[in-house]
Amino acid sequence: MLTKLHTYAGLLTFLNLMIFGIVGLSAAISPRYIGVTPLTRELPMRFDPALNDRAVAERVCAELGLTLATPIQSAVIQHDATGRLVLDFWHANGRHRVTVLRDEGTIRVEVMRNSLWRYLDTLHTTTAVFRTGDWRMRLWAWYNEFAIWCLLAMLASGIWMWLSRNPRHRWALVSLASGCAASAMLYWWVK
Repeated sequence: MLTKLHTYAGLLTFLNLMIFGIVGLSAAISPRYIGVTPLTRELPMRFDPALNDRAVAERVCAELGLTLATPIQSAVIQHDATGRLVLDFWHANGRHRVTVLRDEGTIRVEVMRNSLWRYLDTLHTTTAVFRTGDWRMRLWAWYNEFAIWCLLAMLASGIWMWLSRNPRHRWALVSLASGCAASAMLYWWVK
């Protein structure tokens, strides 16, 4: 029974392990947006002067179809040096920066697309803590949560199977104790 639990937990988290491994390898070699030129366009969009900044942000998000960037967070809404409303919509595919030009009746949209590596990095960091409005990202977030618990189950069942089969293997015990001690020291050091 324990062997089956260990095996199935590993199979159910295989995709997560692959993504986590790719992200770990690419994190050191792939800068976020260096050398990426944003695509910029202007679109006509008029706003009622009575709308507050949040209502404008929600309308822009809906008009551009940015479901991955919902719900609107307060960090999205800001003003530039000239007082124009600037909205940063971050999502798995990159960033949309929208500058609202109320006097001209337009919005300027700058689109920065994530590379494949940054896209996978976003998937890597998405858990149920993040409140996204898109059902696909919520589903992925819950799968990540499930995978985390499966990894813990694999760890516990693997240690239990090892200890129950060969409890006197000294190098393995030393390795386990060293790993636990190193993890505890690292936690204490970065705290």
